[in-house]
Amino acid sequence: MDGLLLDTETIYSQVTNKILEPYNKTFPIETKLKMMGRDVRTATEILLADLDLPLTFDEYDNQATELKQIYFGMAMMMPGAERLIRHLNAHSIPIALATSSSKQMFEIKTAAHKDIFGLFGSTTCGDDPEVENSKPAPDIFLTAMRRLDNGLEPEDCLVFEDAENGVEAARSARMSSVWVQDLRFAGDEPVESMATERITSLLEFDPVKYGLPAYD
Repeated sequence: MDGLLLDTETIYSQVTNKILEPYNKTFPIETKLKMMGRDVRTATEILLADLDLPLTFDEYDNQATELKQIYFGMAMMMPGAERLIRHLNAHSIPIALATSSSKQMFEIKTAAHKDIFGLFGSTTCGDDPEVENSKPAPDIFLTAMRRLDNGLEPEDCLVFEDAENGVEAARSARMSSVWVQDLRFAGDEPVESMATERITSLLEFDPVKYGLPAYD
């Protein structure tokens, strides 16, 4: 969801840099790329270790949560996201949302877009008790699939992801995937993708390539 459907990655960077200011540090893109797609605790521990910050997880998380509650409600939809969601819903294609965000943060981020996110057949968050292991483990995608339709098999599913960790999770789940790589957060070195397809915006996605109805 983050960086794929909602433009929250810029907000994450703003929040992180605000917390880093007193330590005269800035948020490096290399660290951000390692954090993207992971659950809150894992991502925060990566940040604390990479930047050698004198903070515990709870100390950092308390500051970050306070700032996120202020800024995340202003998150806008990513280009092409609403069109794709409404298109799939209009053609009765089952869709599930699987996000590493906690349930609390999911509610804050989507508060201004409830009509769109209400079109998903199921929603699975990162703090869901049925999700034992976070991405890059496949748990969250397999849980979302089961909740959407018990008759589905991984081979029936197409995952959209903006992070390499998510693409790896989809592959581990034996699902096809489309990596929507936001070039604003791309590293300097080219990355070999495990995704079925790599695009740079949902506006580039062609549903016909995957046996789905064409856009009207």
